[in-house]
Amino acid sequence: MRLLQKSVFIALSAVPLLAQSPQPKMGAPLSGLTPAQLQAFHNGLADFSAPLTPAQGLGPLFNQVSCANCHNNPVGGPGGTKVTRFGYDDGKGGFDPLTGLGGSLLQQGATNPAAVELIPAAANVVAQRVTPSVLGAGLVEAIPDADILVRETSPPNSYVSGRVHWVTPLETPNGPQRVGRMGWKAQLATVLSFSADAAQNEMGLTNRLIPGENAPNGNLALLTAHDPVADPEDGPDGNGFEFIDRITHFQRYLAAPPQTPRSGMSGEVIFQNVGCADCHVPSWTTSSAPSLEAALRNKTIKPYSDFLLHDMGIAADFIGDGDAGTQELRTPSLWGVRSRTALWHDGRVVGGTLQSRILGPGGIIELHASLGSESRQSALTFQAQTAADQLAVVDFLDSLGRAEFDWDGDNDLDQVDLAAFVAAMGSGPYTADDPEAVFDINQDGVVDIVDRDAFALVYEADCNSNGTNDLADVVFGGFDDNNQNLVPDECEYCQVDLGFAGAGALRIDVCGDDLTTAGARASFQLVDGAPNAPVIIVIGVGQSPWLITATEYLVPALPLSAVVELFVTDVNGELHLPVFGGGNLPTLTWVFQAATFDGVGYDLSNALEVQVGNF
Repeated sequence: MRLLQKSVFIALSAVPLLAQSPQPKMGAPLSGLTPAQLQAFHNGLADFSAPLTPAQGLGPLFNQVSCANCHNNPVGGPGGTKVTRFGYDDGKGGFDPLTGLGGSLLQQGATNPAAVELIPAAANVVAQRVTPSVLGAGLVEAIPDADILVRETSPPNSYVSGRVHWVTPLETPNGPQRVGRMGWKAQLATVLSFSADAAQNEMGLTNRLIPGENAPNGNLALLTAHDPVADPEDGPDGNGFEFIDRITHFQRYLAAPPQTPRSGMSGEVIFQNVGCADCHVPSWTTSSAPSLEAALRNKTIKPYSDFLLHDMGIAADFIGDGDAGTQELRTPSLWGVRSRTALWHDGRVVGGTLQSRILGPGGIIELHASLGSESRQSALTFQAQTAADQLAVVDFLDSLGRAEFDWDGDNDLDQVDLAAFVAAMGSGPYTADDPEAVFDINQDGVVDIVDRDAFALVYEADCNSNGTNDLADVVFGGFDDNNQNLVPDECEYCQVDLGFAGAGALRIDVCGDDLTTAGARASFQLVDGAPNAPVIIVIGVGQSPWLITATEYLVPALPLSAVVELFVTDVNGELHLPVFGGGNLPTLTWVFQAATFDGVGYDLSNALEVQVGNF
């Protein structure tokens, strides 16, 4: 019989190796925020998510009662909610948004049924718009106007002619115009303008930037009858911030969606070679202006958009918006596209898989090839590629929004991902096109302890509910992991606890693998003993409690099979040892108990019933 070995478990280093920082998941705050900025992010998230009530200013017209009702995949991300736009096209190139009849946005809800809007008979154009994402919005705002303008003045080829939509920010009505970059028509330039516009038009919350209500289909009498809250309805809190400021903080400090792997996929090369990147420009650098927050300043970002208006031919929405024509749409950012369930400006491409939404009939590539569209040439070039190359592009698009270490792509970093990570360690080399590339954070071709330490910073499972994730427990916290699966042994199969044999605090556990299986390994753990005290471990073939002091029972039946006196607790009164099981012998059941001596008396532990194959 092989008993406990005389070797104390040596914990993994409590000091992490220097590693590349993982990218924030979608919906997470930017890295590098100050404590005050991070608090502003969370305060804004609360307001972004909370339903607005009529007493707070909801209505009388609205589309949703909170920002998160639309931007919900995740909160701040895109959604499948659609709004309706309408107007009048005179057939001669002129478009009337029918502002006097409530256009061009139809508010589909009302605090009183009498105020519900309808599409007016004068409208001969009706279109749907699906909710865009505001992830990374602060970074997008921080792109210098001049850099976007270069893409207009120096187009990449003869068939792409994107142009800037110059707009006046709502917060500076007398100031200079800026390059629009938000919304399907690039009709907004700043996050604050976006917040104020959405608050008033989507929820009916008047504010300091848009202090007037929308009248139901332009009917001022109905507005007067059903708008009991004085305008502007948005007001400052105790810190001087209004609702539109707080939701701006949230959106401004939202991280950009991750890209995993960060570079090197063959599909991205094909994406660029066929011309997709002519409009879906991969990379930008934010402004280095000292007035910008450090978390936003001088950052390289990869939104895959030029933020310009392009003629989309017969696949457009045919709604005009300011200087944006009826056939023009802003190039949507592709970061996070893997999680979008409704694609195109009107969300017409839904269901199936990302592959079917991109390549299938009526999918994104077919729509890009529409007659009159600036994207037609690149779409036709894409369709001429081999099936393998087309699938490689889909794989690349699937990397846009994928969290690092997320093996199964469900946006949760859990036990499934950790098991796959363990399987990938020590193999390879891996390329950016291999599935295991999600684990190779520094893209050196191997999955190793550098990647493990980075994974420990973001892993999410906490099986022992100690407030630290399980992988960090093992990597940085020194928790036992003798079966080397990067899960604390205490969270796995534990041998039967027979209970305490007295009034002391000493406790033992044997957890890890089931010791009746071949190659099984587990951890013997003793805690709450006297520091630097001798340890006695006794083992018997059954239990027969015997009172040996006034309060302490010896649980293993006599005669004892083994008495081990080789160990001493550490300065914390603990002892950690590896245990091995499995083999060809029949399963045997042993009863374990331990005792420590503090120089005055013995403290007996609880007893364990331990099943092993061969010990």
